[in-house]
Formats: sequence, structure tokens, C-alpha cells
Amino acid sequence: MKKIEDLFSEMLDNITLTSTQKCDAQTKYEGVINCLAKHFYDREHNGNDLFLFGSYKTKTHIRPLTDNSDVDVLFKINQEIYDKYKDNPSGLLQEIRTALKETYTTTDKISAWGKVVLVKFADGHHNVEVLPALEDKEGTFSIPNTCDGGHWETGFDPRKQVDEFLESNKATNETTRNIVKMIKRWVCYTSTLEYKSYLIVGDVIEFLTSCYPNGKSDKEEWDELLLDFFTYIKNHKKGHHKAISSHIDTAQSRAIKAVEYRKEGKYIEASEEWRKVFGTEFPEAEENEEKIVESRQFTSAPRPWYI
Repeated sequence: MKKIEDLFSEMLDNITLTSTQKCDAQTKYEGVINCLAKHFYDREHNGNDLFLFGSYKTKTHIRPLTDNSDVDVLFKINQEIYDKYKDNPSGLLQEIRTALKETYTTTDKISAWGKVVLVKFADGHHNVEVLPALEDKEGTFSIPNTCDGGHWETGFDPRKQVDEFLESNKATNETTRNIVKMIKRWVCYTSTLEYKSYLIVGDVIEFLTSCYPNGKSDKEEWDELLLDFFTYIKNHKKGHHKAISSHIDTAQSRAIKAVEYRKEGKYIEASEEWRKVFGTEFPEAEENEEKIVESRQFTSAPRPWYI
């Protein structure tokens, strides 16, 4: 008999990228950077020309892939390129766009706005979002911003973001990565929910640091960790949570029901509640466990992060 814990493991398998999808992403971002290295440096790209960040770097991309499944890659420019476009950041993005359009077919859409150039591939798989940046001596970057007349932002530090994630993920024995992927699945399934990836990562790290600094143990169940996450976020609302508070409330109430059903051995009912949160990527339980229930008081058990 598969228990709810088993179904969570299956869901993680269901939403983890396949080896083919990983290769597709790598082929695409390396192709984009190689095109830019040839254009700006008249050579093939090398490892120093790029820096991966975001979901692909932290391995928290999930499937099924959507139109918004982007690989975030930084293209390192030199001082000469920066000086040329110091007063015209929009011009740099347009030159990058033009260079890419010479390589990629007309069926692919290439657009520039804000800080990046997006290569939206016609095959419907991974897209590539490329950010040009000048590295300084401290290891941070200056990046273009075409808004409000155009300017350059200093101090952009994608390494710090990646390092904070990797440190948390190591300390929690992969719990950070797994929860981020599950929350992303909740967001993907909830069409009206806008919850940015970097905010999800920050919230998960904060939650685990406060409540599960060593990550999930063998004695703990995934359903209770997810319930605790929703409860923690609900009780520690920040500015970005206010717009999604109703979604958090709904997810928490469904998680409470699901955990209660699981404790009663009602795996079918529990899986139905989780499918309301995650969709069909969460498997259906096939049978319930016969169990005598002595109490339904668990939802009132004290949790230090509930207040």
C-alpha cells in the first residue's frame, strides 16, 4: 500500500526535469552565449563568458515546461563594450538582439526589454533569458536597465543568491530544493497565483532556518512540512504575501484536511486534497488504511512557528 509520503516522493519525480530536458537547456544557453562571444569577441565562448543563476543553476526548474520556463544566464561584457554603451544601455540590448537574430531562425522570437534579451524558442521547450553584465573587482556586476531613460545598476550579486540557496540546501540535506520545487508546482497549478521564484526561494530558506534548520528527518512527513510552510508564511506575512494571502489561506486549509485524513488512514481523501493544491502531478492514492481513530485533536497541537 502506498502511503502519502510515497506519493510526495512520486510527485517530486514527476516534476523533476528529465535528462533530455536538462540537455536541451544546456544546448540552448551555450548556443546563445557562443553566438554572443563570436559577435563581440570574435571567438568561441569559454567558461568565463557566462554565469548561470536562477532556477536552472539551483536545479529547481520543474516540469511540465511552460512558456515561461527560462534559463537565466549572465553574459560577461568587457570594459570596452561597457564604455561604448555606458550612456546607451538600450543600444547594447538591441545589438545583442540583432546578433542573435542573425543566428536563430525567424520562427524563434527574440525580444529586448528592461534588463534582458529573451530568446523564445519555437520548439516550446526552454527559453533563454540573457543578461549582459560587467564584472567588478568585488565580484558583483553592473547591469543595464532601459527603464526611466536608461541607466546602469551596480552591485548585482547573483553569486550571493546562489550561494545562500546552496548553503541552505546542504544544511537541510536537499529539503530546501525539494520544497522550492513543490511550491513552484503549486504556483504553476494555481493560475491566478503570482509568486516569483526568487521570493519562493527566500521564503523557503527563512522558513527552514527558523523551523527545520537540519531539514526533514526520517521521522517527519512531507505533508506536515508543507502545512507548516503555509502556516509560517501566513503568520509571517511580508509585503509580497499580501497579494497572495487568499491563496495561502486556501492551501493551508487543504493541507490541514489532508494531514488529518492521512492520520486517520484515509489516503484516498488525503491525496484528493493534495491534488487540489498540486494538480494531477500529485498521484492518486489507491486505497485507504483501516485504522481506529481515537482523536482528531492534532490540528491544535502547538507549533512554535504558528504564532
